[in-house]
Amino acid sequence: MNSAKLISLTLGLAASISISIASQPIQAADIVYNPPYGMKEKIASHSRGVSRGVSRGVSRGACKSISKDFSLRVLVPGLGNTISEQPTLYWSISQALSAQFELTLKPIMPPGSFEFPEPLIDKTLHLSVNKGIQAFSLAQYDAKLEIDTQYEWSISLVCDSENPSINIFDSGIIKRVKPSNRLNGRIKGANERQLPYIYAENGVWYDALDTLSRLIQKDNRFSTVRASLLKQGGLSDVEI
Repeated sequence: MNSAKLISLTLGLAASISISIASQPIQAADIVYNPPYGMKEKIASHSRGVSRGVSRGVSRGACKSISKDFSLRVLVPGLGNTISEQPTLYWSISQALSAQFELTLKPIMPPGSFEFPEPLIDKTLHLSVNKGIQAFSLAQYDAKLEIDTQYEWSISLVCDSENPSINIFDSGIIKRVKPSNRLNGRIKGANERQLPYIYAENGVWYDALDTLSRLIQKDNRFSTVRASLLKQGGLSDVEI
């Protein structure tokens, strides 16, 4: 066989392998989220609870136009880990809106502490958002997380700027952890389609959700995998 035919055969084989891999079914059941120690019971409780993002009959500002079953949810099962210094945070809204939202991110101080550090993020933003999942990156606000520190973050729909108590909001907790050498090795040896499964298996919620959401932009079949992850985090009722 001459070299031209050999090159042609090799390229053809490589293309067929690539097509075969791309056409393989994506199984949502393959992703398994292992929450950090002590979080399984809290996830069960979180999934049964009533979201603070459920409308309470307010009828001021942008909230005049919301439906009775309106909901706003942060996409975290109470507390979630990240290994990123500037992760992307996700939230969901049940209808399209153009309104003012308040975004906050602040350190959680240990019990007995009398320190009151400044929030990393405390912004009022006018956003036009579609129904479904939304995202913002900490890099947008030059905010960086310290390792082994918990932070509370929240997103609020401003119903009345003079009366924050009626705003519709939800909040969650994020903690940046240092990855083990084993996890670092697995991450370095993985392709982008494998990463969310590795993160989920190792309890790294925010990174699993982020990598899945980015994959969905390229291949919508990963939507079912993200839905499975959300369900495992007690978030099966969110708008996706």
